[in-house]
Amino acid sequence: MISNHLKQIFDPFVTIDTQVWENFEKLGEVKKLPKESILKASNTTEKFLNILLEGSGGILIWNVNNFVCTDISFESDFLNDYMSFTLQKPTPIEVKLFEDSTIFQISYRNFQETLASGNHGEKITRLAAESAFIDKQQQQIDLLTKTAKERYVELLNSKKGITRTPLKYLASYLGITPQSLSRIRAEKV
Repeated sequence: MISNHLKQIFDPFVTIDTQVWENFEKLGEVKKLPKESILKASNTTEKFLNILLEGSGGILIWNVNNFVCTDISFESDFLNDYMSFTLQKPTPIEVKLFEDSTIFQISYRNFQETLASGNHGEKITRLAAESAFIDKQQQQIDLLTKTAKERYVELLNSKKGITRTPLKYLASYLGITPQSLSRIRAEKV
């Protein structure tokens, strides 16, 4: 049941009655998609709020001759271009699945209805935005204060499934080349 899954995701931040999550579940749909699926193409507008139930994906942006991975998402994480979703404007960000995945997807219109209903929608949105901001700021701090090896070890310890992430995206996320990441992996971290 999706409502129980959503409740588990948010329970560490706020306790909300199961009925709220059951109503939230009715606004979206579950989709099973193959790896390499593009949830949002570059220079388009994000139309959905996606929560990964199974699998992984990332936030990519084109830079000169290849994609740079700015974020990686796994089970129970959001996976969407939140800026584009919020502003309903195109951005250069691409949202892509890295493996066969199951997502829970809510359209922008249905999400706005949730906010307008006053049924905890604003609180859920605020918590999701705060969590994303904190994660992104921590990533920036880590990039400036830790070695690539330290960042990789922390990812191994904190993100189950990180080893399923394609090497080129994981290396890009860490801010290093795939060759450097291969050397770090060979050190038997």
